[in-house]
Amino acid sequence: MFTLDHAHPDHRKLCADACDKNRSVSSPSDREDPMTATTSMNINEASKACGLSPSVLRIWELRYGWPSPKRKPNGYRAYNQHQVQELKRAAELVKNGTPISALIIDGLPRWPADNTHKRIVAGLHKAKQLPKPRGLLEAKLQDELVENLERRHGLHAKELLQRACWSVRPDDEVLTALAPALIGLDELAEVGCPLPEDDQLRTLVLQRATQLLRRYRTDNPGLWVVPATAADQALANLAALILNQRGHSAQVWTPNDRPTSAPYLLAGEPEDSTTTKDDRRLAGRLSSVGGKDMASLLDLLNVGPTLPTPLAAVSAN
Repeated sequence: MFTLDHAHPDHRKLCADACDKNRSVSSPSDREDPMTATTSMNINEASKACGLSPSVLRIWELRYGWPSPKRKPNGYRAYNQHQVQELKRAAELVKNGTPISALIIDGLPRWPADNTHKRIVAGLHKAKQLPKPRGLLEAKLQDELVENLERRHGLHAKELLQRACWSVRPDDEVLTALAPALIGLDELAEVGCPLPEDDQLRTLVLQRATQLLRRYRTDNPGLWVVPATAADQALANLAALILNQRGHSAQVWTPNDRPTSAPYLLAGEPEDSTTTKDDRRLAGRLSSVGGKDMASLLDLLNVGPTLPTPLAAVSAN
């Protein structure tokens, strides 16, 4: 039987060199980091690396000014290694109970001294700020919906949304169920804790808002509402519905280009920010929970003859 001990000295050296090479390749400490300091990630790659959805990354950047990745010539975000590592750390802290609003101060993260901090339950503050519906049944349903979202009972929340469709007057559905549901879902997503039923609930909001919006159908609205991405369809339809209920003629714009017949409100944030830069037709921007220079659904629910400040350029219709 041939063994290394009986091999020629040169053969033994070659085998030893090969073993050393294999050990150096397989050693965890010597493996090259797949993302070096000179590379960057787009938002989808950064999302997978840090465990946060692209929508959460956009919301954090929009609302808190962090992270602030550079933009490529095409307008796409480019996250560097340091930003991705910080996002991982922030994701872990948020999942352990630290509100993102307490972590990001003046656009920069304020890291705790250690991870033994006391767990903080943020709660759905924006959803709870919504006005109460007029009826007792509607007010109770709104409270139950927000409570189930807060407790992460997605299936119960789905049942309450469906119940609102047949037990609440159409004019009261927005305040009773549709707005609290969408705002609550976005608040959960914002802290990195989306519900497993998130897509199902958003689809229900979109379908019902679309149905209710048919009563106000017109080919010449005073304002178009443009979803920034496909994920913002529910927000756009709900915003248009609210505006119509408050006396402002609005419809959802579905083509890929931007409307030219009337000013438009951008619902959500586009991946390519250059598409709306210096666009005079852009009347304002909207998210469900609001942000810097952005209206919120609560702002729209409180409007009268005059639109909220971020949309003041648009005259009432």
